[in-house]
Amino acid sequence: MAPIDDVSERAGEATAGPRVCILGGGFGGLYCALALQRYQRRLSVPLRVTLVEPRDRFTFTPLLYEVLSGELQPWQVAPPYRDLFNHSPIELCQDWVEGIDLHQRRVTLRQGPTLAYDYLVVALGSRLRPPASPDSPGALPFTNLADVWQLEHRLAALEHQSSGDPMHLVVAGAGPSGVELACTLADRLGGRARITVLDRRAAVLRSYPPAMQRAAIRALAKRGVEVYTHAPLQSVEENHVVFHHQGQGHRRRADLTLWTVGTVPQPWVGQPRPKQTPLAQCLVRPTLQLPDYDNVFVLGDMAAMPARGRDCAPMTAQAAFQAAPVVAHNLWALTTAHPLRTFHYRHLGDMLSLGRGDAVVHGFGLCLTGRLGSVSRRWAYWLRLPTRRHRWRVLKHWASLT
Repeated sequence: MAPIDDVSERAGEATAGPRVCILGGGFGGLYCALALQRYQRRLSVPLRVTLVEPRDRFTFTPLLYEVLSGELQPWQVAPPYRDLFNHSPIELCQDWVEGIDLHQRRVTLRQGPTLAYDYLVVALGSRLRPPASPDSPGALPFTNLADVWQLEHRLAALEHQSSGDPMHLVVAGAGPSGVELACTLADRLGGRARITVLDRRAAVLRSYPPAMQRAAIRALAKRGVEVYTHAPLQSVEENHVVFHHQGQGHRRRADLTLWTVGTVPQPWVGQPRPKQTPLAQCLVRPTLQLPDYDNVFVLGDMAAMPARGRDCAPMTAQAAFQAAPVVAHNLWALTTAHPLRTFHYRHLGDMLSLGRGDAVVHGFGLCLTGRLGSVSRRWAYWLRLPTRRHRWRVLKHWASLT
């Protein structure tokens, strides 16, 4: 990995190729950068690709639950960027984005110098939905490897302090993250914990197919997890939570609260601000370019990306994963005068972990559950891990365990 100053210096070399600056190292940004490398050999002058990301590791978030359960190792789910870029010319600039100047074509960083670009890809993802309950004492998010380690530390401390009574855990949110986290914790802790799931909406996995809802409810009930729907969380305190249910206020012990109540797009930083939807997603063309800037692409959670049969693509890893190669192709097309591709999200199904050796996979008219669902889900995600080299390392490790 080159120093940030070196990245800036190379950006000024007149003899080098166009400068592509990719903001964000999640499913949109990382997979776009990797896909772009496949086009480099077709160019007479290679593109200079810089990925700006404050963390040192990519996180394959759908498999974080297996790290918590001990089924997978951290390096398999969160490989360092330096390993993923080991055999590519992608430059990693480990810093935070402070501002984007679309007119001057510059990106301001928190610690390093300003980066100039010819083409810009904005894929900064999303953040936890307000209110900022994760900042309250005892409430933790679960979005990356650091959150897994923090949760491990908190669980160990609670078990050390325990006098034999089970600990009380509350999971805020009965969406996919809440269901997966509750099932994983129930399998890991067994009778040492009482787990409660709270959600203000009317059903578990409200926006998911009925077959998945039924599978999730069965999995939670089997593990003794209490679920309250129509139960908006009012406050998170150090040792308890307050919520409403059936017209009454309830106060419940909570030694630890996990926050999984949805996400919102990261705010746009800088001027001018692009046109946005009421949900603060950037409006983009079918090619994923900003309407007024041919050289700027926005994808993933920050963009209202086109979709078949719906207003726009969901804010999911699947949508960003599908959009990344389209943006990579269009960057190559702009530099070679080839036609651009349009993007239309196609929903390929849903997969959820329901604890150790248990999952539900729904798509193309099929619904797989139990062990078969777990194996199918694991292999489907293995195919989507970044880089052939990393997939091979993970596969060899899995083979060594059989």
